[in-house]
Amino acid sequence: MTIKHLLLELYCSQNSIEDEGSGEKPPYCKHGFGEPGYHCFENNCKHIGFTYAPNEVAFSAEFGEVPDSDAWIGFGGEMVPYDADEAKISELKKIWEDICRKKIHEAYDEYFKKTGIEK
Repeated sequence: MTIKHLLLELYCSQNSIEDEGSGEKPPYCKHGFGEPGYHCFENNCKHIGFTYAPNEVAFSAEFGEVPDSDAWIGFGGEMVPYDADEAKISELKKIWEDICRKKIHEAYDEYFKKTGIEK
């Protein structure tokens, strides 16, 4: 079996119970309209949408869901100079990737150091 981890941004097309024609959320809807999660995929929910989450690093909690906005960060915004061309942006993304990969390994090593568990 092959395993692939994906980072996606999910969204729910129903923001409140008033948006739903029947007035009732689906029985599998764990947190209410506007709060999508793995359960939407499991149940092939007609209200779920997604987009890619490129150049992001995140910590996922139970069920692989990122718990809050302090648990992820993505490349963009103030990280890109206003005058950067495509070549410069590609260079900056590579720097970001290298930093993120290094930090993942550092977190792994730090965990064992702090817990005293032997690898």
